Amino acid sequence: MTKVWLTDFPFAHRGLHDPLKGIVENSLSAFHAANKNGHGFELDILLSKDDKAMVFHDVSLDRLTGTSGNIQNFTALELSAIKLKHTSDCIPTLSRVLSETDQNYPILIEIKGDQGHPVEIAKAVFKDIKDYNGPIAIMSFYPEIIKWFKINAPHILRGLVATSINDGEMPNDYFSVEIQKEYVEGLETDFIAYDIKALPNDLTEYCRKKNIPVLTWTVRSEPLRKKAAQYTDNIIYENLK
Repeated sequence: MTKVWLTDFPFAHRGLHDPLKGIVENSLSAFHAANKNGHGFELDILLSKDDKAMVFHDVSLDRLTGTSGNIQNFTALELSAIKLKHTSDCIPTLSRVLSETDQNYPILIEIKGDQGHPVEIAKAVFKDIKDYNGPIAIMSFYPEIIKWFKINAPHILRGLVATSINDGEMPNDYFSVEIQKEYVEGLETDFIAYDIKALPNDLTEYCRKKNIPVLTWTVRSEPLRKKAAQYTDNIIYENLK
């Protein structure tokens, strides 16, 4: 199982989006723009009402669409017809993104745990990626999701998304560097994706000594790019030229 591509291409965070150009996050247009720029991209996954993997960041539809309500209240077919604000793009399924982007460039799939169904969302993602031929990896803040892939699809690269800065949105244990190290070891993660604001720390230094690639998010400025170059192996970025 090769990990080389994890550090070969920078990753555009939620695609190469620019609202001023009518390109919004997690849209097919943003993913095409990343590929056109010679980069990979990162995307987010949530579940539809009928347990399909949808490419969308927020549980609520309000911020990015003109529709109110939560994503799990709509089927994949219904969500695929909802336009993203001020664009001609609609909310894509993961399967559509995989079929309509360049397989020469890598994809990082962040699987969200906000809906509380780790097994269902892991299965939905695996169903879509199991026959994909391009470079692809899954990652998550939620160890239950990573564990599902370790047990059921160990051939797929898996990573831990982490930070030590507690925003109050997840259990306190998730922000402990020591517990994160236990996740990396116990789940045998292939890489980590760590918050640039929390670098460096004992976990990222441990991973680099163990040749576990360290990616970092979200790099939005030249000073942060320089910091990332010092402490990590690759970036997940926004708003960089």
